[in-house]
Amino acid sequence: RCGVMNAKPRIADPLLDDAAPDEVSVEMQGPGYTPLRPRRMSLMTHTLARAAKTGTAFPSFANVPDFPITTFFFMDEAPNDADLIETLKKVMSFDRLRCVVMGEKTFEWEVVADMEQKLASHVTRAQVSSELELRAKMDALILEPLDASRPLWDVTVVTLAPGATWTDSPGGPGRKPPMVCVRLSHTIGDGISLVNVLNEACVSEDGSPVRTVNFQRRPNPKVWDWSTLSPVNILTQIANLIWYILKCIYAVLRALVTPFGPHDSKTVFCDTKTKVVYSGKRTLVTCPSFKLADIREVKTQMGCTVNDVVCACLAGALHKYQVHRGDPAADRRPLVRAAVPYAFPRKNPAELTNSWTFVSLPFFLGPMDIKDRLAKTKRRCDDMKRSPEAHVIAGINTVAGKLLGAKFQSQTIYDFMSRHSMVFTNVPGPTAPVVLFGQKVKDFLFGMGNLVNQVSVISYNGVMTLSLVVDPDAVPDAHIIGKFFQEELDNLCAKLL
Repeated sequence: RCGVMNAKPRIADPLLDDAAPDEVSVEMQGPGYTPLRPRRMSLMTHTLARAAKTGTAFPSFANVPDFPITTFFFMDEAPNDADLIETLKKVMSFDRLRCVVMGEKTFEWEVVADMEQKLASHVTRAQVSSELELRAKMDALILEPLDASRPLWDVTVVTLAPGATWTDSPGGPGRKPPMVCVRLSHTIGDGISLVNVLNEACVSEDGSPVRTVNFQRRPNPKVWDWSTLSPVNILTQIANLIWYILKCIYAVLRALVTPFGPHDSKTVFCDTKTKVVYSGKRTLVTCPSFKLADIREVKTQMGCTVNDVVCACLAGALHKYQVHRGDPAADRRPLVRAAVPYAFPRKNPAELTNSWTFVSLPFFLGPMDIKDRLAKTKRRCDDMKRSPEAHVIAGINTVAGKLLGAKFQSQTIYDFMSRHSMVFTNVPGPTAPVVLFGQKVKDFLFGMGNLVNQVSVISYNGVMTLSLVVDPDAVPDAHIIGKFFQEELDNLCAKLL
């Protein structure tokens, strides 16, 4: 056992962008056991740990619970207990899955010594008799906080009850159980880390390691290059350095102003009031899947990234949703932004971590040709990638968190988030079918609640699925956004291909 626990991690470096060639993929072989040692929490993890222990990352008046990260795996057959426990033992190689958060004001990880004997207590089974019951169960799993007195994860296996009836409804999962729901706290790790957990838990159908899309970040140009010095080049390098310094100053101003600046425009998708509070209602809305190959074709033709295409089509879909709902703001170009997680490179990918921050990404709504929308989106995303803004935000958050304390930090998180129309995430999944808990995964969905709307795109086996977690009263017929997304993608393909 000791030899296994001290084994050198075998995992490949996590990949952070989608600008690599389409055919490139990476084998994710999984880590060996990480050492049983005290782990000092980063500021981000400490913030999330406080949310898990106190019940919220926001001020109390916002009424926002600590929502778990929730993934739903649809399978041909329900896994048996033996396969469930065997897979869970595999992922206990990640130390945070074996730890409980301890403390009241200052938090730390404490290892549960007999965790392998307690795995079964983290697994529950449930039955549903209709699609309506399944949707209610999925919504409940998204909204229900995790038990903070034990390691912050659980597994729920959902099957159809004998004599169950089934009728698909708009915005429903479009898939029947068996379904396995895996819930984890964000305290355990960020999206890149949790994809590594998935890759460790799964194998390909032939038993080989899981392959995922290469998300290698495009390198930034050097601010100062000593290798090609000449009188002309020196002036160019000085100009580049001055420009970079100006961008740093601009990034600092944006980071300071955004939490206290204007709210997004009022639209039928998000009525950003001065004081946003959680309504107590959220539902998962699933849109029909679309082909990843179509997005890659557009990406190749336009010289952009998958994220650029997805954001442009989503902006077009939200504009059409405005028109569909008779929104007066549809004729203008409203201010609509997403809070987007920005992941930093990590030194040891075998350890779970929260190495990320939020950045603000504007979406270009209003009457506009889809090619123009994509061009504007690409320029803004390129600027964001080349800007030091994310590093500046992380630095300011670190200093403010240490000097001004938890109350100020939670208020700043609220001020930033409440000014945006949504949180947007794009999660890369395996490129081919995988086996999890001993069963082939047909499809899977992602969902997470938030103070504002949550919009997620997840890829698996050549398709991408768009899902939304919204207040059903505030955003009715949200499923039609998926239809409009496909229309925007088809229009883009017709113009370019």
